[in-house]
Amino acid sequence: MGAPAARETRVVRIVKWLIGLVVIAALGWSGWWYLGATGQEAGIRAWLEKQRDRGWQAEARDIDVSGYPTDFRMVATDIELADPQTGWAWRSPELKADSQASVPTRINVTWPAKHSIAVPEDQVTITSKKMETLLDLRPGPAMELREAASQIEALVLTARSGWKADAKSANLQLLERAADTAPENSYNLKAVAVDVTLPKELVAQIDPTGWLQPKIGTLTFLAHGAFDDPLDRKTVEDGRLALRQATIREAGFEWGDMRLVLKGSFEVDDFGYPVGSIEIEANEWRQMVRLARRSGVIDRNLEANIVQGIELFTALLGGGDDLSAPFGLSDGKIKLGPFAIADAPRLAPPR
Repeated sequence: MGAPAARETRVVRIVKWLIGLVVIAALGWSGWWYLGATGQEAGIRAWLEKQRDRGWQAEARDIDVSGYPTDFRMVATDIELADPQTGWAWRSPELKADSQASVPTRINVTWPAKHSIAVPEDQVTITSKKMETLLDLRPGPAMELREAASQIEALVLTARSGWKADAKSANLQLLERAADTAPENSYNLKAVAVDVTLPKELVAQIDPTGWLQPKIGTLTFLAHGAFDDPLDRKTVEDGRLALRQATIREAGFEWGDMRLVLKGSFEVDDFGYPVGSIEIEANEWRQMVRLARRSGVIDRNLEANIVQGIELFTALLGGGDDLSAPFGLSDGKIKLGPFAIADAPRLAPPR
C-alpha cells in the first residue's frame, strides 16, 4: 500500500504544480492584457489632450478597449477633430481598431460607413461599402511606420455645396523599403483607383463641349521615395515631410481617348526642386493641356508656353496629338529638350 500511495502523492503534487503554473501564467497574461488595454486607452486620451493644448478641438465621447484575452479591440465613438486655424475638421460616429495582444503594433482600422470632412466653405460626406486600413508600426514611442495599406470599395463623396464624386474601388499602400536595398527612410507607394466618376460640375467646367467622359477608367501611381526623416508620429503631427529622391515606376490614367503614362526619377536639390527626368507618353496631349487650363491647374499664359514647347519638339517628329518624350527637371524648371516650358514644383523646404 505504501508504494501506490507514494506514487499517488507525487501525481497529486505534479498536478498541483502544473495547475499553479497555469494560474500564474493566466494571471501574468491577464496583467499584461490589462496594462496593454489601459495603456492604449490612456495613450489615445493623452493624444487628444495634446491636440487640445495645440488649440484644436479634439473630442471622443467614449473610448472602450475589449477583446480579452487574445485581442485588443478599441472602439471610439462620436469623434471630432478640428483645426480652427485651417478650417479643416473630421467628424465620425465611431472608429474601430483591432490588434492581437501578442502583436499590438499591427493594427486593423475599420472606418465607419459614413463620416465627414469639413474644409473651408464646404463639407464633404464620405460613404463606402468598405474602408479598412492596416497599420504596422515599429514598437517604441516614436511609432515609426512600417506599412499602411487601405482598401476602399464603393466610395462616394457628397459635398454640401452640391457636387458628388465616386469610385468603384481604391487601394493605397505605403511600405517601408529594406534598409540594405534602399536609401535611409525609403518607402514604396502604390495607389490604384478604378472607375472614378468626377463631379459633373467640374466636367462641364473643363469641357463645355461634352466630349469628355465623366468617368476615368483607372488612376495609377507606383513609386518609391526617400525622405529626410522616417514617417513617424512626430512627422505626422508636425506636418513636415521633406522628399529627397524619388523614382516613378508608373503614374497615369486612362480617360476616354486620353491616356497618360509617366516614368522617371529625380533627386531634390538644396532649394527643394527636382533634378532628373520624366518620360511622358500621352495620347491627345493638346486636349490634356486644354483641360488643365480650364480646370484651373494652369493659367492661360502657362498653357501657351507648354503648347509652344511641345509643338516645337514634336515638329521634329512629324507633329500630331500623341507625345512620347523625356522632360528634364533642373534649375527649378520643367524642360522639353532645350525649352523651359513650366516651373517645377517645390517638393521640400530649402536646406
